[in-house]
Amino acid sequence: MTKINIPIFYYKGSRRSLSQKQKKIINSNLDKFRFKKLKKKYDKVFLDIGFGYGENMIHLAKKNLNTLILGCEIYLPGISNLLQRINNEKINNIQIFDKNIFLLFKKIKKASIDKVFLLFPDPWPKKRHFKRRIVSSLLLGKLKYILKKDGKLYVATDSNSYLQKIFEEFFTNKSFVWINFKPNDCLVRPSILSKTKYETKADLNFSKKFFLIFKKRS
Repeated sequence: MTKINIPIFYYKGSRRSLSQKQKKIINSNLDKFRFKKLKKKYDKVFLDIGFGYGENMIHLAKKNLNTLILGCEIYLPGISNLLQRINNEKINNIQIFDKNIFLLFKKIKKASIDKVFLLFPDPWPKKRHFKRRIVSSLLLGKLKYILKKDGKLYVATDSNSYLQKIFEEFFTNKSFVWINFKPNDCLVRPSILSKTKYETKADLNFSKKFFLIFKKRS
């Protein structure tokens, strides 16, 4: 049997090591919220890929109480922050996958996800690092498999070069259609999303932000 290599999920390490408090939060809570399998008790399932500090996860969980909000992240400070908010705000419809996103795809059945969120993924701006960008034909193939009919994918970026890459991948892929294409529509954050730390960083840098919505073709 041919061995299939799992793409590396690159990330930039934290400048600081975890504090004792952060370590305690993770050690005490992560297992309780760690993803094992999709539960049938939820009406819908949303997937947030690379949820950062979890602001959008919390927002989605509060606005969609009968929906499982599944988030994938390997950045430990972000996981710690999300776990703390889950406890403080008594949220119980969140699950976390703390490993490579492509490992998660192996655990998700076909057409089981209603919406996917990919907000401000690392643009890896240096040309030699372009291959590390998560938006790729491989990713879109996986998303096509797990998304339900007419399922939506929300992508946000403040990088012009990454925006070009995103369009190249989606326009050469016949499985998705861009639906917020009217003038200036993609410059406004959709109401389903919350403002995240990375969007705030983009604002501080006076970067132009783009919010794209794609729908899986029927």
